[in-house]
Amino acid sequence: MPKKRELGFTGTVNARLKLQDIIQMACIAGTTSTIKASRGNQKGYIYVNQGRLVHVTVATLSGQEALNELVSWDGGEFDLARGIPSDLPKTLSGNYDALLIEAARILDERTGLDQPDCRDTEVTVGLSRGAAVEVLELIMARRRHERWVSLTRKSLFAFGGIVLLAAAAYLLVSNWATVSVSLSRDVWSLVPGHGPRNVVKTFGPPVQVPGGEFFYQDGERRKLETFDIDPTEVTIAQYAEFLAAVGSSTEYDHPDQAYNKGHSNPRWTELYTAAASGRDFQGLHVTVNYPAVYVDWYDAYAYAQWKGRRLPTEEEWEKAARGGDGRRFPWGADQKKGAANIYEGDASKKWSEPATFPLDRSVYGAYDMAGNVSEWTASIDPQSHQPVIRGGNFGNSSADITRRVINQARYDPK
Repeated sequence: MPKKRELGFTGTVNARLKLQDIIQMACIAGTTSTIKASRGNQKGYIYVNQGRLVHVTVATLSGQEALNELVSWDGGEFDLARGIPSDLPKTLSGNYDALLIEAARILDERTGLDQPDCRDTEVTVGLSRGAAVEVLELIMARRRHERWVSLTRKSLFAFGGIVLLAAAAYLLVSNWATVSVSLSRDVWSLVPGHGPRNVVKTFGPPVQVPGGEFFYQDGERRKLETFDIDPTEVTIAQYAEFLAAVGSSTEYDHPDQAYNKGHSNPRWTELYTAAASGRDFQGLHVTVNYPAVYVDWYDAYAYAQWKGRRLPTEEEWEKAARGGDGRRFPWGADQKKGAANIYEGDASKKWSEPATFPLDRSVYGAYDMAGNVSEWTASIDPQSHQPVIRGGNFGNSSADITRRVINQARYDPK
C-alpha cells in the first residue's frame, strides 16, 4: 500500500496505479496539494489548488505538455503532500477530467496503441468527494503489502560529495558502484538540441582516497577520514541530465540562493547546443564529453544535492590531488612540459575532454586536478567570504596543485 504520512502519502506508479489515478484523487477530494513524481533521475511536479489542476512541470515542459509527458510514465514513484507554493504560475485551466482526457489522447497518438483513457481507469471521474476519499483508502489498502520507497529519504553516504568546477566537476561518493554517464533517449529528448550527435563516454567507478594524515599547503599536517572521488570531471552530458531532471524545481537549491536564479544561463546553453549538435564553440570542437563549463557555486551545490552527495572541503580536494606524500604535482616534485592542460604559450588552447593528459592523474587515480579547469569546493574563505576554488586550468601557467583562489563570487549573474 502507499505509505501514509500526516500530510499525504507516497507510492509506486505501475500498471495498476497510474499517476492519473493519483491526480484524479487529489482533484476529486478537493485538495490543495503537490504531487511529486519521479522516474529514474527525472522529476515532475503537479500542483492542485482546491481540486483544480493549476500547474504541471517536468524538465523544460509546463502546463498541458508537461501533463501529457507525466501521464505517459509507466513506472516510477510519487509523493503527495498537502499545500502548494504561494507564487505558482497558472499554466492550466479547465476541468481536470478534460485535461487528463487530452493527455490520454496524446498518449494514444504517441504509442499508436488502443490505450484506455482516464475515464476507463479503476478510479472514475464521476465520484463524489466523499466517495473519492473512500476509493483512495481502497487503493491504499490494496497495495498494503507492496514495497514503497519515499522520494524524500536522505542519502546514507557518510562521506559522499561532489567537487564541481568553476568550469567542470569531480564527484565524491562513498560505497557507490559507478558514476558513469547513462542517459536515456527520454532524458535527451527533454534538453535543447533534441539529443547528442556524439557518443556519451563513461569513465569508470570512483577511486578511494584512504583516511589518515597528509601534507596540506606548505607542509601543515592534517587528517581526514576515507572518502571516494570520481576519476574525471563532470561532463556536459551529466550536467544536461541534471537540468533535464530538475526542470524548474528549487528543491536542491542552496538556502542562500537568489530567488528565481535557476541553474542554466545563455553561455551554458550555447555550449550545450554546440556540443549536442557537433558544432564548434569559441573555435573549439566540443562534444558532450567535455567538462561542463559556466556553472557557478550555487549550480555546483544543487548538482551535488541532486546526486545525493555534497561538495568536498578544500582539504579533501587537496589530499585527493597530492596524495599522502605532499607532492606539488600529480606526477611528482617538478613541473613537466605537456603533462597537464595549462597555458604553455598557445593562447588558442582551451579545455579538453577528461583524462586527455595521462600524467595529470593523482596517485589515487583522479585526473585533471593540475590543469584543464578549476574546481569549486565547500570551504568558504573567512576573509573574502567566498568559496575556495582549487586546482589549475588551461589559462594559467602553473600546474602546482597547492593553487587556491579565494576572490571569485559564488554567483555570476551572467
